[in-house]
Amino acid sequence: MGSPEHHWKLAVENRDGAESELRAGRYSNVGLLAVKSLEQAVEACAAREELHFHEEPLTAHSRRRKWLSSNFPELTKNWDILWSVYATLGYGGSDGEKARVALRALDRALEVLRGICLGRI
Repeated sequence: MGSPEHHWKLAVENRDGAESELRAGRYSNVGLLAVKSLEQAVEACAAREELHFHEEPLTAHSRRRKWLSSNFPELTKNWDILWSVYATLGYGGSDGEKARVALRALDRALEVLRGICLGRI
């Protein structure tokens, strides 16, 4: 299973990819990579508790959100923003402002998770 450090590395890689796609104007990719980044950050934190949501793909999304809501309720709004923007960009892909909203929501969530979860690794 992935270690917290491994998942965090992937979270940062996806976040950086989202920023790169934003600069390139490929907005649908921003939504996708932002969601994947937050999912990996949640996996990094949960892995400290020996939880690995990705082992059960059919329920992974809902279990990640439930874990986040239980452990970091203030970040649930960021999760919901990312999924909403992802849905919008995934079908339209032409809204740079929504892509920027996604990146800002992601950065706020990563800042909290990095400080709390990675501070304990």
